[in-house]
Amino acid sequence: MGRVLAHRTLALFWRKRKVSKGDIVLIEHPEFGRMIKIVAAVTINGRYSLRGAQPNSDSEERLGAVEGSHIRGTLLFRLIKGKPLTA
Repeated sequence: MGRVLAHRTLALFWRKRKVSKGDIVLIEHPEFGRMIKIVAAVTINGRYSLRGAQPNSDSEERLGAVEGSHIRGTLLFRLIKGKPLTA
């Protein structure tokens, strides 16, 4: 599996109220700083379990479940440099 976003990708994140499993999110982790992760699960108490797209990325166990207030936005749009736009 590759990176969540390729190097030199322009990404637009949008703050939305409901974050779902599978969403790509921009977070401000209290210990590790700003990161882009994939929502692996939404816990019963409303926290979010996150994972990376690469095997060597920070594990769900290391990151822990994060509060919704740490999620800055979900991926709305991405533009990869050098790739033509298609309809």
